[in-house]
Amino acid sequence: MSEMIWHLIKFFNKKQYADDFIKGKLHLKRLGYFRNLESGKSDGRPDANEALSHWLQPDGLRIKFSVPGIGETEITHADLAAPVSMSVDYHNHLHIFCLYAVHTTGFDLTDGKIDCAEDEVTELERQLRIDSRNLEFGEYAVITPAPVFLDRMKNHLQTRGDYFRGRLVEYYDDKTFNGEIPIREIPFWKQKHFSYQNEFRICIDSKTAGDNPLNLEIGNISDICALINSSELNDLLKLQVSTSDSLGNINEDQ
Repeated sequence: MSEMIWHLIKFFNKKQYADDFIKGKLHLKRLGYFRNLESGKSDGRPDANEALSHWLQPDGLRIKFSVPGIGETEITHADLAAPVSMSVDYHNHLHIFCLYAVHTTGFDLTDGKIDCAEDEVTELERQLRIDSRNLEFGEYAVITPAPVFLDRMKNHLQTRGDYFRGRLVEYYDDKTFNGEIPIREIPFWKQKHFSYQNEFRICIDSKTAGDNPLNLEIGNISDICALINSSELNDLLKLQVSTSDSLGNINEDQ
């Protein structure tokens, strides 16, 4: 079974921003920006629990503090009404680039097509369908084939010499998960109520601290992009099923 990322989608609320992206101009905010956004915003961007290093359930938890001149203080589950979270300031200063990933999991490929039995078509369609909540990110969407875009991004970042990493975000259940998040994965873990975003994230460590964004120019990518209205995405990414060989195929009509 394989996990395949077919396309990446970037949403924009202004056409000018979409045009800039197609020209290869990328704007990367710091991870801390999203942690500090007002929680009242409803477009799915704010996340006070971004980049946590620990998520500890109250049950059975005991925390001891030793304060010079005061002594020891202990906190137990009886003092807690919610899980305890911890984070490291370092991650706030990472620059991140977020995209929606059209991807499938649990299906094999045969000659570039998805190997899909008839009773699996519904699940495949579910994985490919874009949740309407993502449309709140903007009325404009730029869609691009994932492998080609990521190759160009990788080539540009390698010339810069900055440390970078990209992968699909993993979504954990904040009601049941209890423990430490692997340090290498901290920027790529989010709580499961964000799972509808199907996020692919690129993180860059520019070895700087602060609030300023990072602007990259990776070169014109208009040859691998299509700009459409966000509302048209689910019509564009249709599933075609061939009953003769039971292979499902994504329509890439751009």
